[in-house]
Amino acid sequence: MENFETICPVCKHNNKPAARVCVNCGAALEEGIPGSTVTAISTEVPPGGPVLNPGDLIDWKQIPVDGIAVYAAGTDKPVYVRFDNELVLGRKVTETIETLLDLTRLGGFQLGLSRRHAMVRRTGTGYELIDLASTNGTWLNNEPLVPNTPYPLSNGSQVRLGRMRLFLYYRSDGADQSPRVD
Repeated sequence: MENFETICPVCKHNNKPAARVCVNCGAALEEGIPGSTVTAISTEVPPGGPVLNPGDLIDWKQIPVDGIAVYAAGTDKPVYVRFDNELVLGRKVTETIETLLDLTRLGGFQLGLSRRHAMVRRTGTGYELIDLASTNGTWLNNEPLVPNTPYPLSNGSQVRLGRMRLFLYYRSDGADQSPRVD
């Protein structure tokens, strides 16, 4: 009989005592491992119920004009980001010159993120997503991406980096661009 003691702060799932990431929702159970420099090869997504789509919880007035809000699945607090042209999604291992959204604290290492996993690039009409030949792959709305190929990123897209699920929302003209539900 296994002893489950670590309770997820997001979904309240009981996890093994040594777990660092919730097997149900992928939320970090503790801070990332400092100094981690390798990525484990694993693309299996833990089984579980439906993933919370934070689109219903977003205060659209809080998203900066010409910026994006990145939500990790199972969380209700976004990371709001503004960047000039390109933003790399990954894990900070050493000091870098490029703009990096460090996802280590959300369990990036344990969920299979590469140091330079994917890139969000601003275009004339919105954003595009590019897999940077990551070890564990990138998916856009459950479709695997071909490395180094740009894919248009629509508002409310679900992105999977390795086993980490993210939702990306943006507004580019200052108006409320919440996805419509008919």
